[in-house]
This record gives sequence, C-alpha cells and structure tokens, in this order.
Amino acid sequence: MWRNTTSEADVPDWVTEWAPCLKQGTLAAPGRAAVRAAAALGGSREASILRAWSVYRVFTWCEACYRADGPPIPRFASHLDALAEWFAAASALGLPGDGTGSAGVEAADVAAFTGSHYGELFRAFDPVSYWEEPLAVLRQRLERNGIPLERFHGARVLDAGCGGGRYSVALARLGASDVVGVDFSETGVADARKRVEEAGISNVRFEVGSVLDLPYPDAAFDVVFSNGVLHHTSDWRRGLRELLRVLKPGGLGWLYLIEEPGGLHWDSIEILRVIMRGESPEVARATLRHLGVPVNRIFYML
Repeated sequence: MWRNTTSEADVPDWVTEWAPCLKQGTLAAPGRAAVRAAAALGGSREASILRAWSVYRVFTWCEACYRADGPPIPRFASHLDALAEWFAAASALGLPGDGTGSAGVEAADVAAFTGSHYGELFRAFDPVSYWEEPLAVLRQRLERNGIPLERFHGARVLDAGCGGGRYSVALARLGASDVVGVDFSETGVADARKRVEEAGISNVRFEVGSVLDLPYPDAAFDVVFSNGVLHHTSDWRRGLRELLRVLKPGGLGWLYLIEEPGGLHWDSIEILRVIMRGESPEVARATLRHLGVPVNRIFYML
C-alpha cells in the first residue's frame, strides 16, 4: 500500500503506472489525496472494509456524474475530495492496525490470483444473473451488430475464457449444437460444470486451459467467442493468434478487447486499483454483499 506522505510530488512509480490520471490533470491532486488517506487507514480488517466500501461509493459517484448536467470530470474531482475527507475522518477514529497496509500480489501470482478472483465472483451469480441476463445481453449485442442469430444454429462454438460459463450456456440456447468453454480458473470451470449438469444440459462442456495456448486443432470451430478476456492476459496478441488458429475459414469470430482504455470511467477504476492494491477479495466481496449490492453488480465493480 502507498504510505501516507505530505508532498503531492512524492508519487511512487507504480502508482502512476497503475493510474496515469494521478500524474497530471484535473483528477491528479484529489485522486492522490484520496489514495493517501486510504493508505493512512492502516492494515486492519476494519480499514480493509472501509476501502472496499469506497469501491461502491466511487462507482456510484461516477455514474451519477454522467447523469448530471454539466462536465462530469470536475464534479467527480469534488467527489474524490469528499472521499479523502471521509477516509481522514475514519482514520481520526483510531482504527487498529500498524499503518503499513496490505501487501501486493507478486507478479508471478497474478494469473492464479485473477483466475481465483473471477471464479469466486462467477460462483456467486444467482439463477437470473447466470441463465437469463447473459442470453438477453448476447441477443441484443448480436442484433445491434447485424449478426443474424441463425449463424449459431447447429454450430460448434468455442467460448474462449468462459469464466463461469454464462455465455457458453447462452450460446447453446441460441441454437449451437456443441459448445466448449475453456478458462484458466479451476473454480469457475468447476462451478460451470456443476450448473449445466444440474440443469441437464448435454451439449455444453467445460475445460481448464489457457486462451494463450488453446488445446484444440486448427480450424476446429465454426464460431469462436471471446468476451472481455484477452486484456486480462500477459500477451493479448498471442491470444488473438490462437483464436484465429482454431476458427474455421469463413467462420464467425466475436472479440471484445480493451486495448487502450480511457475516459472518466477508466480513471475511476485505476484510482480504485491503487486504493485496493493487495486487499483481500473475500473481504471486498463480503463488504459489497452486506451493502446489498446485487451479485452481477459486484462482479462488475470488482
């Protein structure tokens, strides 16, 4: 965790690497103040809960700024000022802890941490969020992009980076004859297998594997679907080559990839990544559940 300092110029390299908006611009000063105040809370469980609570607060503020009249960035900057003041007030209460904050995740463990984190988020989905929401979203996205649903009828489909398998099932419900979901998360794959087995679905199966080294022959699938996955990997270009390799010539590919994100929404995410660096995902999930945040929104926020 970034230790509290008095100089706004004293910004560790990793902070501006994770959140370039903290280096310069309208959000830099209030954002740094919020991050410092969050770090000053210390490393207690109570401090972790307060930092996790700020995730909900920042997302809610960001969305409110878009709905309000006028430029959203100055309005959001004032919210960051309020967040810093709130953290400072909580710190003044004398929370337990040694003031060092939480330890970060080692680089070598990032892939395993990501798989576990997403797996636990997917496992929390209720029936509506798991079965109905992805089908409705997928239909809408395909129709808006002019892709006829008939392209899926009788197709063999790969869901590359399937997570908890929600879209794998949705693809089968669109008429695919055979759907294979592959994901790095053993937790997510185990939950997906359990759900389809209990539902009696026989044309969807799940396997543990990497989208960077797909365990399938060339031109094996009529449709290759990868929804918000490759930007979480160490080499999205390699992943893209793998997706193209296993897609049949003339087949249909669906790719959602964030290569160079930007804008206020992404700035808010980067600030939260600094605030939440090294925090327990279990504590974060539990905090948002106790706030009454729906499971699909918890997934979106965390």
